[in-house]
Amino acid sequence: MEQQIEGIHFGDSEEHRKSQISWIYNEKLNDLIAAWIRQANKESGWSYDLHKPEALQYTRYGVDGHYDWHIDGHSDNHAARRLLPSHQVPNPIPLNLTPFPELQGTVRKLSATVNLSHSSDYEGGELQIRCYDQLHCFNDAERGSIAVFPSFMEHRITPVTSGERHSAVMWFNGYPFR
Repeated sequence: MEQQIEGIHFGDSEEHRKSQISWIYNEKLNDLIAAWIRQANKESGWSYDLHKPEALQYTRYGVDGHYDWHIDGHSDNHAARRLLPSHQVPNPIPLNLTPFPELQGTVRKLSATVNLSHSSDYEGGELQIRCYDQLHCFNDAERGSIAVFPSFMEHRITPVTSGERHSAVMWFNGYPFR
């Protein structure tokens, strides 16, 4: 059953992030994107031990929409999620806490961004991933393209200067690196 829940940004100022998000709970869609992430994990040679993906996040960036430099998660034992009852989870929720039992003890290992817009529908809104001294940019990514990268890599979405950028984001979790 497909369920979409509107989301808000917790703890992010508009200077750091400006977008609209919602969560999509659709098993077939999640399974499809999770399969792409598993394939990237294999073909890249990362061979990370993956356990469970999170729900799909739908994001819309309008004009001036952006997400400044950030990482999606740390990967060590200190970052492993502890289970808390949903009524005890603070707002904003830190990445080391979860109300979902299936994510207990895990960390975000791989991040994926699927471009849902045609490149002609917007300007700006470039996904940039920083890798050591190099910057990898995904500006003219075609609709349906996917970028998969380790969740500890710093990345951002540059400001949209015209139109709208739509994307789907998923994080695949596993037990901390040893």
